[in-house]
Amino acid sequence: MTAVLLVGWRPKAIAALRRLGAEVTCVFRPGEDDTAASGQRPHRSVRVADPAGVESVLSGLARHDLRPADFDVVCSQQEFTMVTAAVVGGDRSWMPLPTAMNLRDKQLQKLRIRQAGLRVADCWIVDDIRELRVPAYPSVLKPLAGAGARDTVVLGSQEAADHARERLLGTRRRGPWLLERFMTGHEHAVDGVVRDGRLRQLSISRYQSNLIRMQDGAHMLYVAQDPAEHPRLYRQGWELAEAAMRALGHTDGVFHMEAFLDEHGFVFSECGGRICGGKADVMAELKFGIDLHDEWARAVLRLPAGRQRPGRAGSYAHGWMPLPPGRLVSAPDPAQISARPGVREAHVWLTPGDRVVDPRTSSGAGLGTVLVEGDTVADVERNFGALVRWVQDASKVDQDA
Repeated sequence: MTAVLLVGWRPKAIAALRRLGAEVTCVFRPGEDDTAASGQRPHRSVRVADPAGVESVLSGLARHDLRPADFDVVCSQQEFTMVTAAVVGGDRSWMPLPTAMNLRDKQLQKLRIRQAGLRVADCWIVDDIRELRVPAYPSVLKPLAGAGARDTVVLGSQEAADHARERLLGTRRRGPWLLERFMTGHEHAVDGVVRDGRLRQLSISRYQSNLIRMQDGAHMLYVAQDPAEHPRLYRQGWELAEAAMRALGHTDGVFHMEAFLDEHGFVFSECGGRICGGKADVMAELKFGIDLHDEWARAVLRLPAGRQRPGRAGSYAHGWMPLPPGRLVSAPDPAQISARPGVREAHVWLTPGDRVVDPRTSSGAGLGTVLVEGDTVADVERNFGALVRWVQDASKVDQDA
């Protein structure tokens, strides 16, 4: 039995590893496993204050009389613990440290992509926000290793740049930051599987609105694109993904990449060596026949890739249910949401009393996520729009809290 150390709480990753016969030890924060099903629990739990901190992980292991050398492989399926797992694992890591860093640091990513001759936005490092100088407007300011579009802002003028500088100085977050030229194409999500340096499976989803538009109140919805209906899109996406994985050194595992589509094709935006959040994994399995968790676990355990099954007809999309910021008083439960037209599956992560994050600040904010289905793309977009309106009308948020 392969002994696996998983850094960061990911119940579906645990379940996938266990199904393939691995013995799983997981490092995570106390309480993260409160609602886990029996098949999603590790064989051994190591609870620490910060799974992304090397010291925290090593100390937690030592308290259990464990060392990285006690495991056959050390891995992560979580954005913020990927580099930690590579450092802790050393030669037992499922992913080389340079690859983990390429898949986290957005400046390193863009450097590797540009060196490979692929199209990518111009970008500049801002070491200290006090030294912010914008060479071209509009530009986008973002963290070097963020996720979910958190703390990402469009700078359309000198006034906007000055405001961003003062706001970040007030929060004592001086940097470093990444400044990149604003991209005008339509944003797409490209998810797939790579094994032995070869692209094996691919799915492409179109954002209903580019992620940056959430700051204007746009909804976050990923709409699956049918390969038979969009052969040129998939040809372009396959070419970009294969070249990008090669440039980043990502030879075995899964990836979630974002790219902008313009009249000349795709422009690389950013990429993570993980599974997209929300209901992307469920949508990939239903629409495209790709079990991303199983493929990730197979790559970790060095098992052969699985077989892609036929996808289903119809249209699918997954998105987040936004609510105004404040303190949640009441909201529909998953069963009530799942009973709405077109909703196939719903997950609610907030309970009364929880703080509701402003949906304009992060693509992952809101009451929870849903998977919607319909005969056409227009159906799923209409069903999702109606659902969001209903959820907001049926929920109560104390916005003064």
